[in-house]
Amino acid sequence: MDGIDRVGLAIAPSAVARLDIAVLAGNAAAFAPLGFPRLAPVLARLSPPWLAVGARVGGVPAGLALGQIHDGEATLLSLTVARSLRRRGIGRLLAAGWEEAAVAAGAVRLRAGFSEHLPGRAALAATLSAVGWTPPRLAQVWAIGETAPMVEAVGRWPSVAGRLRDPDGFAFEAWRTPDAADRAAIAALAAEPEHLPHMHPDIRADHVVPACSVAVRRHGALVGWVLGERAERVPLDGCRDRPAIHYRSAYLARRLWHTGMLVGAYWHAYARQAEAFGPASIAMFATVFPRMMALVRRRFAPISLRVDETFEMTRSPFSTMGAFPR
Repeated sequence: MDGIDRVGLAIAPSAVARLDIAVLAGNAAAFAPLGFPRLAPVLARLSPPWLAVGARVGGVPAGLALGQIHDGEATLLSLTVARSLRRRGIGRLLAAGWEEAAVAAGAVRLRAGFSEHLPGRAALAATLSAVGWTPPRLAQVWAIGETAPMVEAVGRWPSVAGRLRDPDGFAFEAWRTPDAADRAAIAALAAEPEHLPHMHPDIRADHVVPACSVAVRRHGALVGWVLGERAERVPLDGCRDRPAIHYRSAYLARRLWHTGMLVGAYWHAYARQAEAFGPASIAMFATVFPRMMALVRRRFAPISLRVDETFEMTRSPFSTMGAFPR
């Protein structure tokens, strides 16, 4: 293995004999069977922003912690121990070693996200909790469904249907290149605390599909949007060859959240998608806002093909290197 730096961890007495924990660099392909298959090319040639810590028992790869560091935030993407060596504390030592290496590389915050469908999610949460990470919290909800059933069902919701019949000055127009007035409105909306950087309309602007992207206006002024782009893949067997739109950005001015008009904008976008790409085309969207996540779980889940929940754990590292829980 190329370029190995030792991590300053004392091995617990209960750990496996001849256990070695080390930061990995260069060619770490021998650890590929311990990570997700899609990450195998990363391990073949490790370099920043990737950060990997490996465990060996008797010189044989036995565990892997792998993630990335960007702008002071370290994201743990994979934490795995060989099945025959689990429940011996190796996972905790790997997590602590990866944290120490991340701090040494400049990280001031650590995070890990995982789907409810991850087979080892309970073990992962228990391992990270044991070394001081926060309890899992619901961070994102994905909804994937066919457009026609979604349009029909949402159009029957009394609150949404009423708003669509009596829009109170709201209008839902096809998205167009922003003019000067729209630019000023976008700048004001982007300055709101709830607006997240990836929601900005300029992000991937050349990928926006106007046929099913909506500008929300009130009395002519831009107050929000729902922007869709062609999805690269559909994570559902039997649907992978269908046209699919990923609604990657949706936002409404904070003062208007109580109106329900963002759901109305989604309804218009889905209706236009059904017309442009067919009623069986796939629509996908995600939300990180608590009220919208609750709405998706309550109202969209029954009419979706699939709803995925993603959980997040975080940690603010110790300032003193090596002072990790054992």
